[in-house]
Amino acid sequence: MVSVRLFAPIAALLIVAPAPGVARADETPAPAHESQATQPPSNALAALVRAEAAYAYGDMVQVVDSARPVAEGTLPSSVEQRARALRFLGIGLFLTNRELGAENAFAELLRLDPKARLDPTTARPEVVTFFENIRHQHMAREQASRHLIWNFLPPVGQFQNGDAVKGWMVGSVEFAALAALVSSRLVLYSWHNPDNTYGPGGSHDSAARVLKVVQYASLGALAASYLYGVIDGTVRYYHPTDESSSALTLLVFPGGGGLRLTF
Repeated sequence: MVSVRLFAPIAALLIVAPAPGVARADETPAPAHESQATQPPSNALAALVRAEAAYAYGDMVQVVDSARPVAEGTLPSSVEQRARALRFLGIGLFLTNRELGAENAFAELLRLDPKARLDPTTARPEVVTFFENIRHQHMAREQASRHLIWNFLPPVGQFQNGDAVKGWMVGSVEFAALAALVSSRLVLYSWHNPDNTYGPGGSHDSAARVLKVVQYASLGALAASYLYGVIDGTVRYYHPTDESSSALTLLVFPGGGGLRLTF
């Protein structure tokens, strides 16, 4: 009995004390994904994935916190990634009763992408209505900053209306046609003789006939490109690119050209 009294506390201590590295039964280790979720995203893609998951779950605070670093440029991103972040940020701010911040986010989105829209099948109706109001206000400000007179000086009208690619195309055609017209005219003038022949003893008469064709063709191309530029600029002025249902296309083919209007 003496030996039992001496060694019983030691045995109990050995039974109760947990082994090193083994969790007690009443202790639940934190899941690994919870600790990872508290870490800020390291890149724009990770931030957008987290924002999209939070949006699907309905956690708008997490949507804002995840999208903000990309929208504000803290995390480097592409134009498309920043546009997505601004869309998430605007929705999240609106649904957390921060309308001024949502307005700023949506306005920046429209400056980045004038054709941006909210999908009514995934966004709540009140958010879509709010965004559409911002978009129409943005379009009204853009319209007020433009002037109709510039559409009569193509390609200035194209650049004013935001059609930079079309502006460069119209400008290139006009420049090439004007250069061909002026150069052919100057050569013909230098070859012209009082008896209406060209070159010494009429030696350049055949070349002069070719240059006259070039002169008339370049004049026609210049007139056609100018007319196209004026019509296109005026149409786009009254019907912005993102709302216009018609398109005016310049067609150039061997022996002529034309304009095509599609609806």
